[in-house]
Amino acid sequence: MKINIAEQLLPEVYNRHGKDCYLDPIRQKLIYITPEETVRQRMISYLVNELKVPKGAILVEEHLSHYNVPSKKRADIVVHGKKDETQYPVLIVECKAPDVFLDEKAHQQVFDYCNLINADYAIVCNGSILYCYKYIEDTDSYEELNSVPDYAEMLEGKYDVITKESIPERMPYERMESYLKEVFAEYPDDYYGETISKSTPFNIAKAAFNFEEALFDIRHKLPKKDFGIFELIEDYGIRILSYGNAGGGYFGGPYRSFLIEYKGNIEFISFAFSTYARTEKTGIVKTCLNIAHDDEKETHHALQLSFDDNIQVIGDKVTIYHSGRIAIGNKGSGKIDELRQFVAERYPKIIDGKRFNLGSLKNDYQWNIDQPDVTEVIVNLIFYALIRDEYRDYIKQQ
Repeated sequence: MKINIAEQLLPEVYNRHGKDCYLDPIRQKLIYITPEETVRQRMISYLVNELKVPKGAILVEEHLSHYNVPSKKRADIVVHGKKDETQYPVLIVECKAPDVFLDEKAHQQVFDYCNLINADYAIVCNGSILYCYKYIEDTDSYEELNSVPDYAEMLEGKYDVITKESIPERMPYERMESYLKEVFAEYPDDYYGETISKSTPFNIAKAAFNFEEALFDIRHKLPKKDFGIFELIEDYGIRILSYGNAGGGYFGGPYRSFLIEYKGNIEFISFAFSTYARTEKTGIVKTCLNIAHDDEKETHHALQLSFDDNIQVIGDKVTIYHSGRIAIGNKGSGKIDELRQFVAERYPKIIDGKRFNLGSLKNDYQWNIDQPDVTEVIVNLIFYALIRDEYRDYIKQQ
């Protein structure tokens, strides 16, 4: 729901100790101006002016411990209702700075707060995008709404859930090539759809498009089974996530996620395509397959595989290689020979001379992730990403 609250009025600005402050109309005190605070103040105006919430029903930076919750966390904004002289939480709002991507983590944060204090409505907003949810008891879940109910409607429990659209049909394989050529010719940007670069050789771009379409077709699931090296617990479908990489890059958007068990631990591995440019070197934008790893310590891209540099296409045969290049946080680059030894000890089948061979596919049909040859490529990519993180841990411990 793209509700832009940038036009909402801000409170008076005063200077305190050489810094500008808002005079918060709810807390009745001066608050230093930050990007997130600006979003919070615009949201207060939106609640009061658009949703007709009485100022007396709004609490800002409210401690959850005030609701007998054993937590030190605070909710950005809590809106109360009143019944029989007793106040109760109706809505929790989570405000993020304008440059913060509203990923699954941001949504889950406000859902957790709602669960803790029994608020039925939730909003998450970064100033230009606003999502509103209502807890639905029948499904025990928070459902996204078509519009934000006003205060009176919230007190009555009214809501209008977004109707989930049916999954669109995949593009037939026979249409892919002409479609990409049409799109590449139409768009003046250096890339199409922010995931496939127009600088990528066309036969490689076509393979990337087929693979991306397969990843995001949730009608097909990766088989839940023990693959020997890890066990797939659940194909989680599409999640909205955000990750950084060792070079300071930022990647946010839809990922195809898999919940796996690896060496006794339950972890997420997620796939997405993006464009990527090392502007300090060439300025050329490339097509990249990102494989993200969420474990108990951190979330990050375990592998960013440039299709331009690592994909070999001979006729209809597409082979996915990787050079072994690996960044290790602030320690710089790892040694490819050491990584190769790690892989040789754990998964030697992908060793191919000085490169890593992650599998081959015939690009003469529409790929689906439950097809045995496509499944094998995904399994190879997952395990290669896991081994790379094992190697990173090894180097960090030295």
